[in-house]
Amino acid sequence: MEETLTSLEILQKAIKSEVEAFQFYNKLQEVVENKVLKKKLNFLKREEKKHEKLLRNIFKNQFPKEKIKLPKKGFTPLPTIEKIEKLSLESLLEAAMEAEEISEKFYRENSILINDENSKRLLIYLSSMEKSHYQILKTEYDLLTSFTSYEAYKKFSLEHLGP
Repeated sequence: MEETLTSLEILQKAIKSEVEAFQFYNKLQEVVENKVLKKKLNFLKREEKKHEKLLRNIFKNQFPKEKIKLPKKGFTPLPTIEKIEKLSLESLLEAAMEAEEISEKFYRENSILINDENSKRLLIYLSSMEKSHYQILKTEYDLLTSFTSYEAYKKFSLEHLGP
């Protein structure tokens, strides 16, 4: 772990990162054309919103007299909203996978520093959720990179494969 944060800072940084992840997936969902990927991105953005709410509730319970002061930047290195339309889908999925890996590590490592048992369990839970988000993105990334053309990927839909 690079820096040691207080419980208050961990929660504020985590909230900011969830907000940024929601914004990233929301914008990415707007620009992709593949319907299956759009659905998965919608799922991921809703998950990030839920995580934000959970973290805000923990913050209120742990620090009832404090106001949430979000840092300028969260802990995930996501491309800015402006860059999303300029990057390839492959690059965007790589960035999202990296962000999910960093999130998983952040929550896992910082769960040790939290004294409140409920908060600790929440961070461990979020760590496992971020790991599952990585797998969702990795599946799409593998599909994308296995097609010889992006046009073929855009037309591909698991809905037509059947059970």
